Amino acid sequence: MINLIIKHIPGYLGASSIAGIASLVMLKYYTAIFSPEEFGVLALYLVMLQYVMTLCSLGMNTSATRLYFDYKDTKKNEYLSTIFWFISGISILVFFSGMLFIGPISNWIAPDSSIIYIVTLFAGIAATYVGFMTRVLYNENKSKSVFKHSVFQTFVNHATSVLLISVFNLGIFGRISGQGLGYFLNIFTLFREFYKENLFSLKIYFSKKMATETFILAFPFMVASILAVAFAYLDRIFINYYMGHASVGIYTLGFMLGKGLSMLYEAIYQAILPTTYSDLKINYKKTILGLENFSFKYYIALFVISVVISLYSPELVDLLSNDSYAKSAEVIPFILAGFMMGGFYKIPTLILGYHKVVWFYPFASILAFSLNAFLNWILIPSYGLIGAAFSSFIGLFLYSAIIQIMSFKYVSSRYIKIITAAYLFIIAVGVKFFYE
Repeated sequence: MINLIIKHIPGYLGASSIAGIASLVMLKYYTAIFSPEEFGVLALYLVMLQYVMTLCSLGMNTSATRLYFDYKDTKKNEYLSTIFWFISGISILVFFSGMLFIGPISNWIAPDSSIIYIVTLFAGIAATYVGFMTRVLYNENKSKSVFKHSVFQTFVNHATSVLLISVFNLGIFGRISGQGLGYFLNIFTLFREFYKENLFSLKIYFSKKMATETFILAFPFMVASILAVAFAYLDRIFINYYMGHASVGIYTLGFMLGKGLSMLYEAIYQAILPTTYSDLKINYKKTILGLENFSFKYYIALFVISVVISLYSPELVDLLSNDSYAKSAEVIPFILAGFMMGGFYKIPTLILGYHKVVWFYPFASILAFSLNAFLNWILIPSYGLIGAAFSSFIGLFLYSAIIQIMSFKYVSSRYIKIITAAYLFIIAVGVKFFYE
């Protein structure tokens, strides 16, 4: 397990690190150019971008990863072509549905922002195709390719944004356009590599059987993903309702800084996923034991990193923004704690995915993220941004705990005892600090 991570983590972590570091460095520029109110509008359009990506993919990328290995040696091109055309059909529906609501949504986010709305819609669709093809690279353990494409997309994203904002004075439209162009150009570079390396040859082919099989496996993920995104980003909608665009901008900066933790665990997860699925087929008990031993080190590392960053959050905000965003530091500890819990459930998710135990995800999403939304409604009026951050932590904690409990059937009693104690400790500390 460790050798596998050492082999591929430089590429995966390097890709996410460069993208993340570039985003953090550019925050200094964006927060200098945009007022908190403008940054709040940008944040709401970035929330819309996440909604579009989720609706276009419908969890098919995640489910296709599991079935990819069943077809890899026999009908890989046919299977990937089927998923490609399925996603294309959904994307067309999302686009036309989105255009039907352009008026009320764009005017709610900001008056006279319909052109930004349209660009966001296209950017979200392009991001879905990039996600689909990047997932294939992960499945093939092409860490160097992931790194290369991530660097290219990051450069186009921010360089174009700076050009459109600073030279052409296009503001939020320029920022969203730069991000969208990064996705669109990366699609072509990915297709070029796929053709040269014979990773995937797109065919005019659609298998009803393959699509149905994937859809059945994906359906719980679809519902869970849609619910998670719908509820998880409601904090910004509530903040905008109760406190205005400026508070959304301040909160979003703290959220983006806290989200940096996800770079680490996503890179680790992608590094171990393909080989773990293969190893579980060869020697199930040995692989499960290896995952358990690795997970303890992994959980401790996430906890320590979260604590250290939380302690220095005021300095981090001061370094990457300005005094207008100083209150962002107050939300970072709870945002970090939430993303830490997101990292914790990566290992049990992998185990459950292997066993195709996915039926419970919609119920977990409804329970966890509706609680998040309810707490936002209750806490934001009294506790402001801290209430929103704490609500996010509680929602992710509950979601993570449910996934862990569902995986207990496949792990040792030692793992169950240690994880139970760890989760009880984390929730006790989180509640204590919130009420202090």
